[in-house]
Amino acid sequence: MDAIDRSGYPLTNGIKFSREGKTLVLKLDNQSLVSNMQSDQSAFEGWALCVFSNNKGEYEHVRIDWTPLNKEKLSSQELGHYYRFLFRAYMFRENYPSFVEIRPSAESVLDVDEMKRWVLNFPSRETKASKKKNEDAEAHLERELLAMMDGHFNYCDHQLPVGLFVDEIHNVNARSSGKLSQIDLWSVKDGVLNIYELKNDVNEAVGIISELMFYTNVMDCFRRHIFNYPTTFPRKRIYYRHSKELYDDIVNDRIEVVNGYLLANNIHPRISDDVINLMNSNTAGIVFSKLPVNDFKSALK
Repeated sequence: MDAIDRSGYPLTNGIKFSREGKTLVLKLDNQSLVSNMQSDQSAFEGWALCVFSNNKGEYEHVRIDWTPLNKEKLSSQELGHYYRFLFRAYMFRENYPSFVEIRPSAESVLDVDEMKRWVLNFPSRETKASKKKNEDAEAHLERELLAMMDGHFNYCDHQLPVGLFVDEIHNVNARSSGKLSQIDLWSVKDGVLNIYELKNDVNEAVGIISELMFYTNVMDCFRRHIFNYPTTFPRKRIYYRHSKELYDDIVNDRIEVVNGYLLANNIHPRISDDVINLMNSNTAGIVFSKLPVNDFKSALK
């Protein structure tokens, strides 16, 4: 039997890997579909791209196998993760149609036409100061970097919500994991929306890829007016975290491209330059880069 992986790095136990000729197969169990997307068992995009790239010439296609769940039996939290999985699977195929297959297709469960009615939630207040006691915590690092970013961009901020809902922002309308999912850091300059997925020096999970791909796809759908803010948003009296500036740029088509940065000093050894190049072959035109935190700090000084 041919080896599935020859890279020398361990595979996660959260996904069942196999090969069928030149096809790399990832079998997701039910828990993978309702878990946090950065966890090993759920981060199928990251593992698929890494194993595919780390075994050059071994594979021509990637297939994600999964079994649809009965939505009636899921808790509200599980349902949010499940809807987010469906969107991620749909976008994975859309972004890399030449080598990615989802079986069964996400469209067999996901109402793609309904996506045109999806709205994003938005900041409803200023963020609070971090209460983390560990000075190396990502929350502290995030705020340190944001302070350094000020003045280098048209505008920049942190904790940008990316919750998805049908028509209105209500829990019963959720199409992702509720109102808590947020982009760590983001900035806009000269028509480019930059999304930064931040990890501290001890967090080296492959899931950083899945997180960043989800955030950039959501914001690219916002850029292309597939997703929108609710119709009530322009009538708000107070706006937080530069959401109004972003909204105005989106509405007036001033955002031309979305960039995604894996912002970390230490990154999983599987995430090679070949993996980044493969990520950048996406059909959406999203540009991904690795950016060490120390290099980002130096550029901002």
